[in-house]
Amino acid sequence: MAFHRIFVIDFAGLGLGEAPDANRFQSVGADTLGHVAVSWMGKLNLPTLQRLGLGNIRVDHQLVGIAPVDHPVGFFGRLHVQAQGNRRATGLREMWDYAGVNSTQTVFTTLPLAGYAVTLAGPFQSYLQTQSAAQRHQVGSNQDAFRILFEQLNQKASGLTYVMLPDFRFAGEQQDSQAFGEALVAADKYLAQFQHDLEANDLLLVTATHADDPASDTTPTREYLPLLAYSPSRPSVHALGIRRTLADVGATVLENFGLASHTAGHSFLNEITQ
Repeated sequence: MAFHRIFVIDFAGLGLGEAPDANRFQSVGADTLGHVAVSWMGKLNLPTLQRLGLGNIRVDHQLVGIAPVDHPVGFFGRLHVQAQGNRRATGLREMWDYAGVNSTQTVFTTLPLAGYAVTLAGPFQSYLQTQSAAQRHQVGSNQDAFRILFEQLNQKASGLTYVMLPDFRFAGEQQDSQAFGEALVAADKYLAQFQHDLEANDLLLVTATHADDPASDTTPTREYLPLLAYSPSRPSVHALGIRRTLADVGATVLENFGLASHTAGHSFLNEITQ
């Protein structure tokens, strides 16, 4: 086991520009973070995410006010949703579902059966509500979600904590770039403290399971999604490239805890531990 605990923070709604199949989902030109950054006229201050490598993900089309850093502290890359649909739960299902021996399994049910703790928090969609093997918390704001995260830092049991931040979806639906940016700035500050409090054998994954560009009439939008990985024990980092499916995240979690799977994803565990 490379990491004792894995924390996944889902910035649900945060996209990084139109995906190759954006035309199939009325999302040509969608660019959630790019449009929010432009609307803030370069004053979107996200130092924690920037240090983790957020600006390094898209060096070919740099984000206004979120420049690449010379020495990011996190591994960085992009995720592409492989599924044919584009509902809000599509990416979440793709990240965690996999083909078991006799039926479709989820990471959220497999880990508890193997003796690992699983905690879920978010604005409960029906998918999360069905994960009865996990400890579940319903949250209505990013502040509530981070409260759960900080509580989990005090729990020493080995396992997975997944938290969905709800404020970005709300801002995207309301086409409110100002509120989206405010939620990002606040989350960045919480993230700084959370990152500081991590233990050496913890792994933090910052990602998103869908995009909601407030500048678009389409919701959700089909975009590339961020992937940032950080552990205090991994001082040397590099790019993770473009991942073809969100299932790579689930595959990485399963491999870390020594659980075989038939997931469609490819684990990047070796890429962040070598």
